[in-house]
Amino acid sequence: MSGDDDQAGPAARRTPEQERTASERARRIRERRAAERAGPAASTGSGPPGRGRRRGTRSGSADASAGARTPRSGRTGDTSDPADDGIDDGGYDDGGYDDGAYDDRSSGDESAADREGAAERTRTGGRRGARAQDGARAQDGARSRNGRDRDGRDRDRRHGTGAVRDRDAGRPARDPRYRRRRALAVVATLLVVLIGVSAAGWWALGQFGPAVDHVEVSGTSQIPAPDVSAAADVPDGTPLAAVDTAAVAARVGAIPGVADVAVGRSWPSTLTVTVTERSPAAVVETPDGPELVDVTGVAYRDAPPGVELPRLELPRVAPDDPATLAAVTVLASLPDPVRDQVETLALGPGGTTFELGLTEGRRVLWGPWSDATANPRRAEVLGPLLSREGTVYDVSSPDLVTVRNG
Repeated sequence: MSGDDDQAGPAARRTPEQERTASERARRIRERRAAERAGPAASTGSGPPGRGRRRGTRSGSADASAGARTPRSGRTGDTSDPADDGIDDGGYDDGGYDDGAYDDRSSGDESAADREGAAERTRTGGRRGARAQDGARAQDGARSRNGRDRDGRDRDRRHGTGAVRDRDAGRPARDPRYRRRRALAVVATLLVVLIGVSAAGWWALGQFGPAVDHVEVSGTSQIPAPDVSAAADVPDGTPLAAVDTAAVAARVGAIPGVADVAVGRSWPSTLTVTVTERSPAAVVETPDGPELVDVTGVAYRDAPPGVELPRLELPRVAPDDPATLAAVTVLASLPDPVRDQVETLALGPGGTTFELGLTEGRRVLWGPWSDATANPRRAEVLGPLLSREGTVYDVSSPDLVTVRNG
């Protein structure tokens, strides 16, 4: 019992020199383990980090137990150990370390150093496993990102969109008003181009296009068509596109009896002239003889012999004279059977009324000519009234008509 106590005493109460020795021995063990991990462990430690860490822990515990049980050989310079013959699958071997300088150390020092080395191996294995897991995850993420980048670059090369995306990425979003202004500018440009092309084409037709070889006249019954063609006065060889249609219309409109005229082109070489003739409504005596007056109050041409139209007996006949316009309006409102019986239309006493002279010496007192709204009603009652015997028919008041003789 005393021998055991003598051996256990130093392990329980170590001197400073023993502490330094144990620390130096633990440092040497760590260096040796690190060298072994850098060599054999690199080829055999390909398994998962967690498995290696657990094996290293168990191996370290076994080393500590073996170190406590197995006495060292005591041979100077011999660093071999029965546990050095192999290395476990976690990358740790169970052999001791002998540098030839500390063979006289007690077994208590060896046990403490081995326990400290086992704890250090456990911590180192855990850190190595965590670093291995982090490194594996980082490598997987990098490979995934690199794959996505390669796929995106391949798509950009196939579709040619990479440069466009890079170029558009730095651009600010465009204002919708900018798009509208751009669209308006494009439309305006197209319109200008079209107008320019049309003008150029029309100029070319006016210079080199087909010439007029025929003037086609329509709408005439009283005016001879050759008179209209002569009034058009289109020189021979004039390109159809170069004809001044407004000037032709003015010349044809100057013909007496033409109320309106329309001039057009019928490609490739025909000029069309459509005439609207004046409709005669009355006859007026002039110093040059009787002339026809149309519904607008214009005396436009000589009246043919034997024409049977009412004769206007007014101080002045003109399209700007109110009495002339009122007179032709009254004649236009009469039914045809009544208008055929009218021979004259004159001013009544005071110049504010009209009197119609009928055949067989009869007269019609029409009433104030300024009241044009009563004309339809007066014309309506006059027809039946003329069937009654009498010489004077008063329709100035349509609701109270009278017939008398003399």
